[in-house]
Amino acid sequence: MFMLIAALLLLSVMGFARLNLELDFNDYFAPSDPRFVAFNSMMDKFERHDQLWLLLETPKDWRDKESKAQLIDFLGKIKANQDINSIQGYNQFVQGTAKQDKILAYKSHPRLPSVLSANGHAMLLKLQLNRHRAQEFNTQSLWLDDVLQKVDRDSREYWLPLGVNTYFNGTHALNWQYAKVLGHDLSWFAPALLGIIFLMAALFIRQALWIFAICINSGIALVLSMGLAAWLKLTLAAITAFVPVIIVTLGLAYASHLYFGWRAEINRGQTHQQALRYTVKVNQAPLFYSTITTIFGFSLLMFSPSPPIQSFGLLVAFAVLCNYVLSLTSLIFFAKHSKASVSKGLDFSGVVAIARYNAKRPRAVMMGIVLFSAFALVSVSKLTLNDDPLSYFESTNPFIVSSQKMAQYFSGINLQHYVVASADNKQIAKAEISFVYRFSRFLKRQPQVVKVQHIGDWIKSVGVGQNQFKQILAKNTVVELGLASELSADKQSSLVTLYLQPMTAMELIAFEQRVADWLAEHLLEHPAEIRVSPPIASNLLFAHLSVDNANNMLLSFAIALVALAILLSILKGSLLFGLMGLLLNFLPLLWVFALWQINGGFISLGTAVVLGMMLGIIVDDTLHLMLKLPDQVQLSETCMWDCLHKVLPVISFTTLTIALGFSIGLLSAFSPIVQLSLLSCLVVIFAWGFDVLMLPVLYRRWILRKAER
Repeated sequence: MFMLIAALLLLSVMGFARLNLELDFNDYFAPSDPRFVAFNSMMDKFERHDQLWLLLETPKDWRDKESKAQLIDFLGKIKANQDINSIQGYNQFVQGTAKQDKILAYKSHPRLPSVLSANGHAMLLKLQLNRHRAQEFNTQSLWLDDVLQKVDRDSREYWLPLGVNTYFNGTHALNWQYAKVLGHDLSWFAPALLGIIFLMAALFIRQALWIFAICINSGIALVLSMGLAAWLKLTLAAITAFVPVIIVTLGLAYASHLYFGWRAEINRGQTHQQALRYTVKVNQAPLFYSTITTIFGFSLLMFSPSPPIQSFGLLVAFAVLCNYVLSLTSLIFFAKHSKASVSKGLDFSGVVAIARYNAKRPRAVMMGIVLFSAFALVSVSKLTLNDDPLSYFESTNPFIVSSQKMAQYFSGINLQHYVVASADNKQIAKAEISFVYRFSRFLKRQPQVVKVQHIGDWIKSVGVGQNQFKQILAKNTVVELGLASELSADKQSSLVTLYLQPMTAMELIAFEQRVADWLAEHLLEHPAEIRVSPPIASNLLFAHLSVDNANNMLLSFAIALVALAILLSILKGSLLFGLMGLLLNFLPLLWVFALWQINGGFISLGTAVVLGMMLGIIVDDTLHLMLKLPDQVQLSETCMWDCLHKVLPVISFTTLTIALGFSIGLLSAFSPIVQLSLLSCLVVIFAWGFDVLMLPVLYRRWILRKAER
């Protein structure tokens, strides 16, 4: 056994070099997603200005002579940085390199308002990075962190003494903060996990070898899971940082059933070997079926459209299988060498007294559950999808602060693009330009639109007609004209860029549909001349991802719930057991999401995952209860309470363990993990409450009374 484990560990460690540790917010999208493919295609065709912006804010005016001199001095210092390839933005107007040769004297350059605020207090510099040092680092993320740390430090050292604030924005800045959030989470998760294991050992599992075996098993499961991620080249992301927490927490919960069963038998006077045989015998079937249901629950996450969530589900499902095998092999091996006498430690025997007290009031319990469940159904029906990737970070995060500054001084960072092209792949001409003007006028009338940028801005500033523009375009390249952001290099397509107000996922999708309806109507006039792409935007990609993910998780939850009811009905030979299992696992989720809605919560990437994974976890305790309750031959209330006296304290311990373990996620600086953690803790606690308070009542009324008749 240990030779096999050692071989698997060696194989896993050998694959660690293949782990994909690149951190990119775009990893949440499937590479084959048509919207994501269109997004990447647009990035290749047009020059983008949103990778790395440096916003400089001053109480003075950047148009002042002194401020311009300071800017030129700063540019001289920062250009010495070998990691910066070029600097564009307001400096081009100060240094006279902006392409203004064709701009009418009485017209302002169409790009100027994009890099200098109306009051002159803020201006933007676009930093183009040089990747020549990237190969010196193990990952692009480490290279980006090194580069931006240096640029940030140099910028602050120069500007802060002058009273100028510096802010970084753009995709590079986003991924930089994304990596920092992951580092923050991992630095908290590891010690918090060790603290929980120590707490459980000190208060409950006072056996050194048992704790040692649990830690060894958890470590093995973690290494094997990371080996699986490496060999399968799974996509990892910030949300994956919570996977080790789940693996260790579930491993501790699984082992507790064997430990408490063994301890109970030792306290009854059984020998060490007898106690081990007994605990394995009575827990083998519940552990097997709870393993199957947990694996099934987490495997449903693989139906998510997001690769990191798919990886999340697969890794935990695999780790649960490892924990099951290790619990019945290596754990028992070490347990055989533990002391035959145990210190009592804390237990939850008082839980049975609570269950007995509650069972004496069945009508009040049933009426209360029905009323609260009806209220919860109404509340849950009001849940909305309100996901926004910018809300994933804390309000004090530098990227969020810089985004607020971008909205304060400029048009914000909520961009959306449409590619307008000739249907026959020719150079854009009068028909396409006329359509861009009409399209722009429609967009500017929409209350959600802050600004529209397109090729027509330059044409108006130059003061030429559309026929003259055709001639100018034929004689010059796109780069020579300074129009690489509006025109593709082959001059066959033009980009219309919208700056939108902050919007939720559903608002973005509604806006998309409104524009699509207008396009469907007006493109009928040019069916063979003009092609317009669907909207292209990272925020819109996240909106569709959130909707698709929520729908898939809801469907997965329904499938898992029905499968659970069928499994319990088959195992216990009664549809009533299946119905009880369905209620005991559906109602906790219903109540928790109702409370979530009442407190202003909404469906997001993190909350939707709870639907997919939590049923597989909370059903474990239900299975342990159901499978150990008396069968048809032994039906009696005395037998029921004897069984509950053995099982309820154990599932109380597992509930506490899982709740404490999942609560570690509340330390995260990443909103999806915080939401997942909070809702998971609440679901586990509510599920325990239903097992303790509702199960005895239902069992007495539905099973015992039926047997008496």
